[in-house]
Amino acid sequence: MNRQEVLEQMAPIMDLRVRDVEHGPHTRVQVTPDMVAFRPGSGRSYEVHPDGVRSMANFVGFPAHLASELRPDTVARVATELLARKGEYAVLMKEDVITGFAKRSQMRSISPERALATIERSIRGVDFHRVLLLPNHAVQLETVGERQRPVVAGDLVQAGAMVAFSPIGTIQPLVQSYVLRLMCTNGVTSTDVLQEFHFGGEGDDVWHFFREAVRDAYRAVDRITARWRQMIEEQISPADRAMVLEAMLKEAGIRKEDAEVVRAWALEEPPQTSYDIMNLITRASSHLLEEPSNVIRAQRAVARFAEETEHRRICPVCRRSR
Repeated sequence: MNRQEVLEQMAPIMDLRVRDVEHGPHTRVQVTPDMVAFRPGSGRSYEVHPDGVRSMANFVGFPAHLASELRPDTVARVATELLARKGEYAVLMKEDVITGFAKRSQMRSISPERALATIERSIRGVDFHRVLLLPNHAVQLETVGERQRPVVAGDLVQAGAMVAFSPIGTIQPLVQSYVLRLMCTNGVTSTDVLQEFHFGGEGDDVWHFFREAVRDAYRAVDRITARWRQMIEEQISPADRAMVLEAMLKEAGIRKEDAEVVRAWALEEPPQTSYDIMNLITRASSHLLEEPSNVIRAQRAVARFAEETEHRRICPVCRRSR
């Protein structure tokens, strides 16, 4: 994907804006049988989308079943009082409709256009492989560049960086190594969060962070492929294959129909090494799982399995041999 295609996929997040609220005497939640509205001060009121109503209830701890049992004017008074106890907070808005309530963020909002431009300058021949929109109004970008390395003959991987950030500042920007296995286009992240930005004041420090972190992530491919070559030497006996696979399915949170598909893959091509097991789960994260949170959990499980210390904790064969 090019920059414009990435921005188009990010449109649902980019269209959001954040308004900070200091709860005052004129701040009100307004409830009728047909609509919920919110007035942040002495000015106009804004409609609250059903998603925003659920967000507000979760934010203030107002049980939904209790709200359904009370009169609308009572719900309005209780919700207003609970928001007043928060003092300061933020509302998320899209086209003058409130879609969410949250704490006022101390994190840095990131311009998507500038983030993509910075990544393009940091990785030669960059390609944006995949975009994941996260539930917390953040985005995870899987990017790769020109640099390629063989794990073994005929099995090339491409170096890149995984970058996560929020256009509205819901998370701290972070960068990890990302490597794409070209044989079956499976993507793998590393356990190392190479850099995480901690906002300390005004200025453009965040863009220096982006440039340096993305470059560091891109250069980590040699260390990662060296570890994978070790995993090729870690044989798994036929008697242990099912046990190791089940342990990884559990660690990755892959259940039900998706787990059955992975088991079918393993029957077609029985995994003989730790590297084979890893690639079964990365195949699921790249080709089978669709929900972003499930993809990320599987990626993290694979990263831990590939890391030597964590591998011994996860792998039942290694635990048994200790």
